[in-house]
Amino acid sequence: MNEVKYIERYGNLVKHETLKTLNDQIMPNTFVLEAPEPFPGFYDYYSDHPVDSKPFYIYFVLKRSYTIEEVTRATQNIRTYFRSDFNAAVGVVNIYNKELNVIRVRHLNSYEDIAELQACYMDEGIELRKKPGGNPSGPAIIRIKKFFILEEPHPGVFIDLTEKDHGYFTIPIQLSWKYFEDLTHKIKCNWERSVFDAAIGHFHVNFGIQDMIRIYNKDLNLEYLMAVRKMYYDRLK
Repeated sequence: MNEVKYIERYGNLVKHETLKTLNDQIMPNTFVLEAPEPFPGFYDYYSDHPVDSKPFYIYFVLKRSYTIEEVTRATQNIRTYFRSDFNAAVGVVNIYNKELNVIRVRHLNSYEDIAELQACYMDEGIELRKKPGGNPSGPAIIRIKKFFILEEPHPGVFIDLTEKDHGYFTIPIQLSWKYFEDLTHKIKCNWERSVFDAAIGHFHVNFGIQDMIRIYNKDLNLEYLMAVRKMYYDRLK
């Protein structure tokens, strides 16, 4: 069997999600946000588990901004003793014109793991923000700094090897969020195969920046990713 050759990249993703404040099964007086439906319309994202058995996307709101090195070192240490697997990335959430520094957490096995993982980060020197009054919730723009492990089956087109049904393709220009939203809306209104979720971002490569678009579809394959890519490329100015 041929071993899959993979590519490691560091980069950013920008996406829109509706977030809500999580009040249960967290450390007292801490601020945690949840994206209960990170890919609208895809209710069976975790198709091999009941949808209410595990958290999808959880955001630990931090007391201050931490560097990628600080959070990565803390995460690396926690992985040596935390009882279950998880994925963590540094990010910023903009909700109601407020900017919140966060750690985005994925792949927890249970909501019961959240408080324990929060305590681990605090033990590693990462301070958590106290919960504000009320229960902030609503649409948010989220910027995530993360590492990618990818396969490149076609030049400039990538399949994620750690996140199922996620794919990426590079684009020749940087897009503003508003232009990207409008472009995506036009494609979805004029294409019969437009059941996908999209985000924009970039990879750091060869001492430069390569802009890209991330696509999620619950049955993603190369053929579909190439078709979506063509729809965007045909409309890029």
